[in-house]
Amino acid sequence: MVSLKAIAQAKNIAILTDNDSFGDASALYTYILRLHKKVSLVSPDGALHQNLSCVPWFEKVKKIASVSCDLSIDLRENQGALYELFQKNAVIINEKMATALYASYLQKPECYTEKKSLLDLAELVQLKANHEACIVALQKSLPLSLFRLKALLFARLVLHDNAQVAIMPLKEEDFKKTGATHYDLDLIMREVLNIVHVQRVVVVDAENENKLVRII
Repeated sequence: MVSLKAIAQAKNIAILTDNDSFGDASALYTYILRLHKKVSLVSPDGALHQNLSCVPWFEKVKKIASVSCDLSIDLRENQGALYELFQKNAVIINEKMATALYASYLQKPECYTEKKSLLDLAELVQLKANHEACIVALQKSLPLSLFRLKALLFARLVLHDNAQVAIMPLKEEDFKKTGATHYDLDLIMREVLNIVHVQRVVVVDAENENKLVRII
C-alpha cells in the first residue's frame, strides 16, 4: 500500500511503473508534485505502450531512477486502490489526477461490471477526467501487431466448463511473428472476458505441455 506519510517525510521520490500501473503512477506523480517535492516516473522494464500517451506525464517517464532518491514506490506490485486511498485521506483530485485514475480503471477487466468501479468512473468524470481522450487512446488506438496476435490466439481459442473458461495456447514465436508484446497479450485477454459466459481467461504454453502462462 502506498504510504502518504512516507511520501510526506521523503525529499526525492521515484515511482516505479509499467504499462498496467501507469495510470496510478501518473496520479501519484501529480500528487507529489503538489507537495513541492522532487519526484520521477521510472519504467525499468522499458518504454510504455504508446496508447498510454493519453495519460498525463507520459513524456516524463525515465528508464533509470536517480541515485539521490530517498523513497522508491514500486507500483508494479499490488499496491491497492489509489483512488480509494486519496478519498480516505481527503486528497483533492485535480483534472490531471482524475484523467490518470480514469485511465487506470479502464485498464481493469472489471471496470464495466463492478458497481464500485462504475461509480468511481462516474465520479472521476465529474472531476473532469478526459473521458474522450482515454477511450480513444486505450480502446480505439491499438497497434496492428495486437490484431495479428489476436488472430493467432483466437484461431486456437477453446472454451471449457460450459464456456466459463477460455483457454488460448500461445507459442513463443507468436511475439516474433506479430511484433506484439506481453501488454498486447493482456489487452487481448481482457477482450476475451467479453465473450458471453466467460469468467476466466487462461493462456498456456503450447510448446511446453500447456504450462500456465497467464490467467485473469
